[in-house]
Amino acid sequence: MPSLAQPISLKGRTMRTYMIGAAATCVVLAVLGAACSDGSQVGGPCAASTSCGGSSSAGTSPINMAGTTPVAGTANTPPGGSGNVPMAGSATTMGGDTTIPMGGSGGGSVIPPTGGMPGGGMPGGGSGGTPPAGGSGGGGAVSGPFKVLIISTALEFAHDSIPDCQQMVSDLGKADAANPWTTKIEGDDLADFTATGLADYGLIFSCSPTGRVFSGNPKVKDPKGAMTAFQTFIETDGKAFAGVHSASDFEKTNGFPWFTNTLMGAYFDTHDNDGTSGSVVSDMTNKDHPVLAGLSATLSSQDEWYKMNRDPGSQPGFKILQRLAADQRPLTWVKDVGKGRMFYTVRGHNKARFKEEPFRNVVKNGIYWVMRRTG
Repeated sequence: MPSLAQPISLKGRTMRTYMIGAAATCVVLAVLGAACSDGSQVGGPCAASTSCGGSSSAGTSPINMAGTTPVAGTANTPPGGSGNVPMAGSATTMGGDTTIPMGGSGGGSVIPPTGGMPGGGMPGGGSGGTPPAGGSGGGGAVSGPFKVLIISTALEFAHDSIPDCQQMVSDLGKADAANPWTTKIEGDDLADFTATGLADYGLIFSCSPTGRVFSGNPKVKDPKGAMTAFQTFIETDGKAFAGVHSASDFEKTNGFPWFTNTLMGAYFDTHDNDGTSGSVVSDMTNKDHPVLAGLSATLSSQDEWYKMNRDPGSQPGFKILQRLAADQRPLTWVKDVGKGRMFYTVRGHNKARFKEEPFRNVVKNGIYWVMRRTG
């Protein structure tokens, strides 16, 4: 139990300090509406910091009067990243950060040293610690099975390699005993693209769809709802997207601007003829990225090399991982999107690519990364 120290006066208001456990973390509780020392009102963070026991504010946790306590640098920080600790409520994940519930019957739970729980949740008391089903959020690497929803509706050009892509994603999931995944091929009506329909999935994988699959598809009953569900799945639920080849050649007419601009960063413009030889090289700035683990820095292959309408690397948050040596056009890139992640490679036009081990490996690594798994 916290020990009650002497009350202190702050512009006519009474405040008390508490010492919590062996960590001796100083928490300042104020009467709602009390003025902060800088003259601002409780309900927003005070500008002035607070110290206890003679220590400087740099060694303590300043209180956010709105009810959250930043804990970066304290003994209670989850190893996978810093997070705000709400005094009550449910757990959420913020990309690499974790929000830990303190309310409920289990508020005194110890944070596991691994930095995350399967699905991205962290224990902290009450039902709020339940992770999203199949989610990819969390402070560090997690493990366990998840489900993949594959979209491959072709309203324009239909690649004959789509079944090969679908099979590859399925086979990769069966090959990993620690992190197995199962797949479902989504129908052209996108019936699963609702909050309820996507709840059990951790990853949406795009196997070369084309056309206005979401915004101009007569089979979709609620286009706006489907697009909102997709965006929420990634940004708010902390889940994942991965795709190959014409995943950048659908919804490129601004019918789904969040997908085109925020999630993908660019869209297909032109391409070389299929079978054009080229060298895939790792981008030196990001050569140590986990998606490139175990891959050769240079790979000679063939493909229908896409050229995008712009370099996604010039857009905020995107990291280019592979380029075409001849002109340095981007081939593979990733991004943290809200609480979730995305991975994409322009490769995968021809059926033969899906039998190519370096290609299969970069896709596998991409899935691991967006799902915060380790291979």
